[in-house]
Amino acid sequence: MNHTTRKGVTSLILTLTTLTAIDAHSHGTMEVPESRIYNCFLNNPENPSDPACAAAKAVGGTQPFYDWNEINQANAAGNHRALVPDGELCAGGRSKYAGMNLARSDWQATPITPKADGTFDFIFWGTAPHATDDWVFYITRSGYTGSEPLQWSDMFEFCRLGNVPVGADKRYTLNCPLPQLTGKHVIYTTWQRADSPEAFYTCTDVILGDGGTPSQWADEGALQAYSDLAAGSQVTLRLFNSSGNDLETVGYTLGQDASAADWAFDFANAINSQSQYARIGVLDPANDTVTPVVSASENRVYTQADLNLSHEVDIQPAGGNGDPTAVITLSPESLTGAGVINLSASQSSDPDSDPLTYAWTLLAGDGATFSSTDSVDVALSLSEPTQAQTVTVQLTVNDGQASSSAVVNIQHNPQSTGGDDYDYVYPDGIGNYVPGETIVLGSDNNRYLCRPFPEGQWCNINSAYHYAPGSGSNWSDAWTQL
Repeated sequence: MNHTTRKGVTSLILTLTTLTAIDAHSHGTMEVPESRIYNCFLNNPENPSDPACAAAKAVGGTQPFYDWNEINQANAAGNHRALVPDGELCAGGRSKYAGMNLARSDWQATPITPKADGTFDFIFWGTAPHATDDWVFYITRSGYTGSEPLQWSDMFEFCRLGNVPVGADKRYTLNCPLPQLTGKHVIYTTWQRADSPEAFYTCTDVILGDGGTPSQWADEGALQAYSDLAAGSQVTLRLFNSSGNDLETVGYTLGQDASAADWAFDFANAINSQSQYARIGVLDPANDTVTPVVSASENRVYTQADLNLSHEVDIQPAGGNGDPTAVITLSPESLTGAGVINLSASQSSDPDSDPLTYAWTLLAGDGATFSSTDSVDVALSLSEPTQAQTVTVQLTVNDGQASSSAVVNIQHNPQSTGGDDYDYVYPDGIGNYVPGETIVLGSDNNRYLCRPFPEGQWCNINSAYHYAPGSGSNWSDAWTQL
């Protein structure tokens, strides 16, 4: 598609949008600090002087900049990690916004400073506000360089909010405690609607602290000491590498009864003296040291930033029963058409080596049957779906006294009944459709050709109710079924 054609389509879309705004999806992006895509929109989208925005334009053209408020997944329903793959986070998993995923060190970043209480007021402009299930904020770990496109494992969660009321100006004020990090980072935000499965995604480049040398320690979250423990109780820190394999295990046994605050302090000291890769306590940014405090909730777990580790704290009360751990492995991890997914619970474990029982449950998905629901290894048979779906399976393991569960999401796509000759699976790529040329695969698994100009201008209107091929009330105004 040449640029002149796109500009012509864009101008028509912008004109028509004013007539159909009442049918539009909810939209929004981070305004303070400016999200990556909103900054590019403000930075002369037709001829950006910012090098990163210019590179993004070279990948996807200018239209994504004008649609800065619609980086979304229509059917997320909280399953963000399943629908937004590693390397595609800043585009929300949508090819239209692929330019936002570019691994560059020169994305324009906004310096932000916490208030006296350590919090910051993020401002999200909800151009079409809706009831909210949750807001979740993630930030890149210390040591993240941006040399590769952003992945889920590059970040940790630092703030989660519920249904924050929207202001009369359509702005959400989202107050979050800022993590004790310095230097340049990416803040990633998910906004999950409560009145729809639709969710929105935002990458925001920021500079924390004085912008100097980043800490060698990545903040992994608080050490929560929920209750007092008796003498003989065991607390264990397990560290895992980026592949999920065990890297280090450090255990601590209480020599006497202790309050939650006291054993948390003693455990932190034990970790700091024995662990090669972790520290527990309060980080002093001035000298980059971590010092434990006597508190049940103020100590935080830090891991060596350049190793991209994750952790788990196991607590086994004296004379008590340790909870089992449910783990699901599967092959293949996704499926097209009818077939079988092999699931296994063989990597599940129990700290006391108690025998386990297994229970498999189908939480979501049509046309799925288990070969067994109580075996270590089961086969999940899936019939041909009528449209793409996410199949959700839960495993519960029980040691006779306690149980734990794990959940896995499986992407299940239909085989194309009309051949594989199509450009997009609708609504992916919307905004890039060329009248008379673009072919999409509709939700009914049929192929549709965008009608020639001028009718084809309706193909790019993001209103599934009216123009979704094969299902919208006026779909034939925009599409021809092949």
